[in-house]
Amino acid sequence: MNDVQKKLRGRPRKGQTDRQADRQALIAAAVAILDAGGPGALTARAVAERAGTAVGSVYTQFDSLELLRLEANAITMRRLRDALAAALSACPSRETEARLLCLADAYLAFAAEHHPAWVAIFERRTVAAPASVQADIAALFGVLEGVLRDGGQLAEAAIPVMARALWSSVHGMTYLADLGGLGPLGAADVRPMIDALVRAAVRGFPSA
Repeated sequence: MNDVQKKLRGRPRKGQTDRQADRQALIAAAVAILDAGGPGALTARAVAERAGTAVGSVYTQFDSLELLRLEANAITMRRLRDALAAALSACPSRETEARLLCLADAYLAFAAEHHPAWVAIFERRTVAAPASVQADIAALFGVLEGVLRDGGQLAEAAIPVMARALWSSVHGMTYLADLGGLGPLGAADVRPMIDALVRAAVRGFPSA
């Protein structure tokens, strides 16, 4: 065994637990950066500095900065899911229409209160989301699907489609208002438009 091999053999290696802790620290740093400054503030250097590590460690743990952002976005999605679940628990009605509007109000509030992180969720994606992130996306939609399922008016196969249609519509109006892209309509018009959308959608459900 030569001197180099002896040095390498004597160098302590990080265990799986340590590597996982490093990974979680980087994700936590990315979450904090996105919370404060949105996607434009997320750089490998900023993450490394906040986590107290070298820039190279970011790319040791993640193949790209985008994958790190997706992992951080998953944390934001879990917070959003918790906010939606809390809104359902506090909703004063068990009617489908009222519960959908409670979810919409919670979504609008979350977008306003956590705006930088909310914007980051919808940054253009060029890589496939990891399976764990896909699971968080599915769980988020699951809250809305649960309300539709509880209503008992839609066939099971129709529930995911309706959930995505409603979410896309509510999000689209919220996002366009945020960008100032609704033409003569402003942010104050979003809630009445959502109300009209939800009421029209529920009226179109088959009779129970």
